[in-house]
Amino acid sequence: MKHLPKIFLVLAVITFAIGATDLAENSFFYLGRPVGAIFFGLFLIFQFFQKEVELYDAEEKRKRAAVPPVAKDVKRKPAPKRRHIPAHA
Repeated sequence: MKHLPKIFLVLAVITFAIGATDLAENSFFYLGRPVGAIFFGLFLIFQFFQKEVELYDAEEKRKRAAVPPVAKDVKRKPAPKRRHIPAHA
């Protein structure tokens, strides 16, 4: 989670640079700017929610620590077997 925003930022810069070049012969270079904008948007989303995700993870960890462990030596009875009755009988 910590490296993903950096990867998106690097990809955004690279694709913006590819989109800014004037290589009209190759039509894939026209996709550089829109793809760069998408990666930059993903970078911003991850940056905005990074602290919220950390708070949520800490809260979930506290909740799990507060739950008592389940007793392993409790004997459970299996469910009773049901007779299968055909629907068209």
